[in-house]
Amino acid sequence: MLPYLYAMFLFWLFCVLLIRTVSGLQGTLYPFANESIDTPIVSTTSGRFAGLTIRQTNVWIGIPYAAPPVGLLRWQKAQPYVKNDSQNDTVRNATYYSPSCPQTIREGGSSGPFDEDCLYLNIWAPHTPPPSTSTGYPVMLWLHGGALQEGSSTQIVYDGLSWTNTAIQANKSFIMVSINYRLNVFGFFAQSALIDDNGQTIANQGLSDQRMAMKWIQDNIGYFGGDKNKITLAGQSSGSTSVCIHMVSPLSVGLFHAAILESGSCDTVPYMFDKKFLYSTANDLALRVGCNMTDSIQQLACLRTINSSLLFTTAINVSIPLLTSPPFKDQIKLGQVFPFNVIFDGIEIPIHPLQAFLSGAFNHVPTLLGANQDEFVLRLLYEEYFHPPINAEDYLTRVLPTATYNQSDIATRYNLSVFNGNYSEAFIALMSQGMYLCATRRMAGYIAEQPTYLYTYNHAPEFYFLSLPSLIVRPGAYHSSESLNLFQTLAPSLYGNQMFLLDEFNLATSIRRYWTNMITKHQPNDDDNMSPIWPQYSSLTDQTIVLDKNITTATFSDIYPNCDIVSAGHVKIFGEYLGFNATCTAGNQCFMINSTLFTSTTSQTSFVHFANMTLDTKPDNA
Repeated sequence: MLPYLYAMFLFWLFCVLLIRTVSGLQGTLYPFANESIDTPIVSTTSGRFAGLTIRQTNVWIGIPYAAPPVGLLRWQKAQPYVKNDSQNDTVRNATYYSPSCPQTIREGGSSGPFDEDCLYLNIWAPHTPPPSTSTGYPVMLWLHGGALQEGSSTQIVYDGLSWTNTAIQANKSFIMVSINYRLNVFGFFAQSALIDDNGQTIANQGLSDQRMAMKWIQDNIGYFGGDKNKITLAGQSSGSTSVCIHMVSPLSVGLFHAAILESGSCDTVPYMFDKKFLYSTANDLALRVGCNMTDSIQQLACLRTINSSLLFTTAINVSIPLLTSPPFKDQIKLGQVFPFNVIFDGIEIPIHPLQAFLSGAFNHVPTLLGANQDEFVLRLLYEEYFHPPINAEDYLTRVLPTATYNQSDIATRYNLSVFNGNYSEAFIALMSQGMYLCATRRMAGYIAEQPTYLYTYNHAPEFYFLSLPSLIVRPGAYHSSESLNLFQTLAPSLYGNQMFLLDEFNLATSIRRYWTNMITKHQPNDDDNMSPIWPQYSSLTDQTIVLDKNITTATFSDIYPNCDIVSAGHVKIFGEYLGFNATCTAGNQCFMINSTLFTSTTSQTSFVHFANMTLDTKPDNA
């Protein structure tokens, strides 16, 4: 029973299912509200709001940034928030969290509260006005993770108070904004009648929410002392994948000026479905909730009347029959595929990100990105307790075949014999490198003409693993563990009041310093004696920073020698899937060959042309 409780504990914290709100449109009081010494009032396009002043930071929680996506607005693109006349002069309380967006319920997760009226943001800003009247403080917009299926800005692990106060004390002040955005069936849904006035597909609603938040920041951040021309878009896991998608979306041009991607890229997203797949999924969902009309307009109208709780609990069941046949059978057993996810809609994502990066058709901004050495170490624990356990035979018959490229080379390089017969080590290496480490290094190569900084996070948090003596997997730099160093906020009931062991504190301090520099200066190095200096990435030198208790720089391919073959396979198979030829040479240099869509240049393609690219770039049978 004890190991099962440990598994539940891990699942709670790192699969982003803890939502700290209570039922109703007003959630829980901000947890540090009792420390407030003032009530700052701000006027915005959404109305007037009274927040908190805690230490040296002003905090506003639960400000609406978009119209509630309810009724006829369910599944529409995000619409601007319009305050009513009574709200013009009324000062509203901005000290309570909003509800989280509806999301699937998994074993070990929270039962709520959730509400479709969930498009709210939180702001942490310096209490002192910016020193210059012409420019304000730099801004970071944080996008939470959760596979685009779950998660919330209300999670205590993403609270911005500690980080922003530390930055103020270091004279590197910035403003942090976190948001909720629509998820799963509410945020990534397509149906044949769901089109706009121009007859274009409406989908990827969660991405449009994120963009609406960026537009809200452009219109309002000056009221908080921020500089709308110095916005860093940052995210972890699927939040990082979202940042990547905005980098290749012409609709997001000019809305952010630097990017931070932690454990998530988008050039070969395995679950980026064709719209026809989601049309089929929508029909299955409609049948299950009693909206089985043959007329798609009537079906959509019916679906909009279904209670949100019934809708998303039914959507969980939709995923099972649709994804139990190849090519999804193996991936869903590894938790890689969800039925309601990103699709090619011709608007948010005009072309596949791989094509965009290889052609230069992306938002060229300074970028910090990387992944963790043992991303899948906790996924293995999840496998052990919530699915039939993975053993050596399963690794050979169920895990290795998911690498559908360079099968013989992959099977050789990740063979059990290489890992002394230890299937768990082989599993962690194959999945961590294939899905995260090699992917982020590959992306760094695509964008390296712009200032690009690559990291690999290799430290296993010691206090966390020491607190779990019966853990059946070894300690490791697991998925999301790097973010503990940034926010440094955890639930006291889980960790006591201890965040790090003493000898880990210097690492956490350095990581915060690098990230804060990226937000404030759009490069991670200080002007004064920062050691080591984080090298700018180039495919020729392949230099990365290694974030461990002893921070060093290294050649990426020396640490992960399999990534050249992994990336070459990814690019080749996805190029063939999308209908063009592409290749990667040794040293992480990838390019297109004789493409009819783009020339093989690294200069930035016109976004006017980019935005007018046709949707159907994938084979009909994809």
